[in-house]
Amino acid sequence: MKCVATCLALAVSASAFAVPELTGLTVNQDGAKVLTVSFSLSEKAVVTMDILTNGVSIGADNYRTLREPLSPKDEFPANRIAAAGPHVWMWRPTREWPGYKFENGEFSVEVKAWSLDAPPDYMVLDSSSVSNAPAFYAKAEDLPEGGIKTADPEDADAVAALADDVYRKSKLVLRKIPAAGVKWRMGAPVDEYWRRDGETAHYVTLTNDYYVSIYPLTFSQSKRFLGLAETDSASPKYNLAFSSARGESVAGQTWPTDGHAVLAGSAFAYMRDRTGFRFDFLTEAEWEYACRAGTEGRWNDNSDYPTDVAWCNYTGSAKNHVVGLLKPNAWGLYDMHGLVQEWVLDQFGAYPDEPVVAPVGATGNPTRHILRGGPRAVKDGNGSYNYSVQISTRSAYRVDEAESSRQDGNNNGFGARVGCPASLPAWLR
Repeated sequence: MKCVATCLALAVSASAFAVPELTGLTVNQDGAKVLTVSFSLSEKAVVTMDILTNGVSIGADNYRTLREPLSPKDEFPANRIAAAGPHVWMWRPTREWPGYKFENGEFSVEVKAWSLDAPPDYMVLDSSSVSNAPAFYAKAEDLPEGGIKTADPEDADAVAALADDVYRKSKLVLRKIPAAGVKWRMGAPVDEYWRRDGETAHYVTLTNDYYVSIYPLTFSQSKRFLGLAETDSASPKYNLAFSSARGESVAGQTWPTDGHAVLAGSAFAYMRDRTGFRFDFLTEAEWEYACRAGTEGRWNDNSDYPTDVAWCNYTGSAKNHVVGLLKPNAWGLYDMHGLVQEWVLDQFGAYPDEPVVAPVGATGNPTRHILRGGPRAVKDGNGSYNYSVQISTRSAYRVDEAESSRQDGNNNGFGARVGCPASLPAWLR
């Protein structure tokens, strides 16, 4: 099997935020076809890597045997946090890369260092061990284990195969939302069709980037990450009360008075203990900014009807679907419209008319909180969208419920899309 490394293209780059310096990058391949990547870091950093032939990635699943010689046998060093100082990574392509061959003898190795205050766009947490540090990826295509999968909703076998997908079951994929310093319009303009009272358009500036789960939490993920008694299912958890996630307001867990404090024994307390990250619901502004992904229309694909981004059916039944089958928004977030209504932190109250920075919402109504995203969309027997559904799946739509509620009067379920700061916590530093 021929493998000739006649052209080495070494890409060294770093995050623009508190830039870690990556120096001395070299790539060599010996007679046994073992590839050795060497470099040095000026400080602790997230380090991502990709291997390409003729500019095309060979795929993360094809270099999983990569490791540092003195590390434990099962430790994969790339796409993780690396210590300051020298590093030597070794990879034996013949063990895992089918048809091992560099076309025209050309390959490149891209290594990038990222600040712990500005990590890569994708973070993946594994529920299998409390001590597991997260993995990081520069783009969705870099995720291993087949990456982010979807299926034709009409193909029952393909949809059923997603029931065991690790990113819907035992791992949590989070996307970093580029929000710091961005001024944008929240709410619905006065000429938006189906606009409701309480959706006053106003300008918001968020101050920090943050991570948000690409799916609403599934039953399987709720079992593993929230510690809830659930059956394994890749459909979203739809019976979550705000109070069971964070603790009841009477116990002193009121947002925004008590900030991100949660009650011991709550689902979020369990999740924080297990992952080491300050997970919580998003604020209402964070949720809408993530949902819109730069759009200003009624739905995040700027369409006239939510056909591609919200579930529709002809029966009006409360069927629960596997997450991630419909079109994602521009930031790779799925099911922001419909499927399950998602709690946010804010108490119910009117929006301000004037511009606001990092809003935390109203006060004075601590037992009622906002839900976003809307219920499952429904078509009637003639194929027309139900009027109320078109109202309730829009990006700007908001409704409030009691903190102990798990569903509304029409059996539309309440669930969660979780978030955490994009600056990594102290235990990883």
